[in-house]
Amino acid sequence: MKKALHATLGLGLTLAGSAFAADFKGAAELQHLPQSALPYTDAPSAYFSGKARFARYPTVDQSADGWAIVEFDSGTINHWHRHSNGQYLIITAGEGLVQEWGKPIQAVKKGDAVWFPPDVKHWHGAAPNRSMAHITISPNAAGNQTTWLEAVDPATLTAFQAQANHSVQQTTPLTARQLAIVPIAALTAEGNTAKLKTALENGLAQGLSVNEIREIFTHLHAYAGFPRALNGLTTFNNLLKERADNGIQDPPGKPSQAATEADQSNNYHKGIQALTDMGSRAAGNSLLFDSEGIDYALKANLFGYLFSRDTLSYVDRELVVLATIASLGPGVEAQLASHFRNTQNLGVSQAQLERMLDTFAAQANPTAAQHAREVLNR
Repeated sequence: MKKALHATLGLGLTLAGSAFAADFKGAAELQHLPQSALPYTDAPSAYFSGKARFARYPTVDQSADGWAIVEFDSGTINHWHRHSNGQYLIITAGEGLVQEWGKPIQAVKKGDAVWFPPDVKHWHGAAPNRSMAHITISPNAAGNQTTWLEAVDPATLTAFQAQANHSVQQTTPLTARQLAIVPIAALTAEGNTAKLKTALENGLAQGLSVNEIREIFTHLHAYAGFPRALNGLTTFNNLLKERADNGIQDPPGKPSQAATEADQSNNYHKGIQALTDMGSRAAGNSLLFDSEGIDYALKANLFGYLFSRDTLSYVDRELVVLATIASLGPGVEAQLASHFRNTQNLGVSQAQLERMLDTFAAQANPTAAQHAREVLNR
C-alpha cells in the first residue's frame, strides 16, 4: 500500500510539531547555529531498514527550499519512494548507495552530489558495513510530496558486501623470523625487560629488521597499553645504541608506507576489510559491543590503521596479538580464542600454532603458554 506524506524536507518524514525555533526567517544580521544545537529525531522504522536520524536546518525568507541532515547507521537504507518536486543530496560523510528504479545501484561517497528528478522512484542509504550522512535539499518544500513504497530487496545489496582478500593468507609454515616475534611480544607484555633484550637479539639474528621490531611495539600497544609498548621500545633503542657502539649496524628494513590524508579518513572501512579478510565474526557487526567508541577504536585504529601499515604481514601481527594476550593471564580466553581463529583463517595450521606455543614456552612463559594451549585445543 502506497503512503503519501507531505514532507517539507523532502525526507518523506512528517515534521509537524517539530517546530524549529532557530529558523533564520526575518533575520537582518549574521546567524550561526552549531551542529550540536540541531534537533535530531530518529527516522521512522517503518521506512528505514535500520537506525537513522535526521534534523532540519533553519529556513530563510529568500528560498522556498528545505534542507536537512540525515545520518544512516552502518548498512541502513530507506525504502523505495519518490518526491513530487525531486530531491537533491550532498554526501557529507561515509559511503552510501543510491538507485533509481530499473537502473543499476550506484556507490556514492563524501563530496558527491545526487539529484533525483520529480516523481522518480528511488532509494538511498549507507552501504553494507558502512555509515553515511548526507544533506538533503527539497525544492519548493511546501509542495514537495513524498510517496513511500515497498522495502528494498536485501538480496540486491549482496554485491556491495566486503569480499575477503585471500592474498593476505600465508601458505607456508611459520619461519624462524616469525617465531622470533613471539617472545618479543610476550616479554614486552609481561614487562620483563631483562629477558626481552635476549629475545630482541635473537629476533635480529633471525632476520627481523629494525623497523619490523619497532612495529611489533606499535601493534602491541593496542593490547598491552602504551606503558608496556614504550618500555619495550626503549629497551630496543638502548640495545641498538649498544650494538652501534660495538660496530654492529643492523639493517633498518622497509619503513611503513605513509598513508595519505584520504587514506587515513578511510581507516574505518579498511578495518572492516581486514576483519573480512581474516574471516572474523566481527566483520558483519554494525556496532561492536554496542559501543560507538569501542567500535571505532577496533575497526578504524586497530584493524584499519595498524593492519594497513605494511611493515608486518597479517600473520605477523596476529602472532604479536596471540603472544600479548596470552601473557595477560587468565580472563582473556574469549579474545585469545578469537585470535586463534583469525590466525587459522589466515592459513596457519593447528600444528603451526602448536609450534608457536612451544616457542612461547621455551623463550618466554611456560605457564602462560600452557594456558594458551588449553584455549587452542578447546
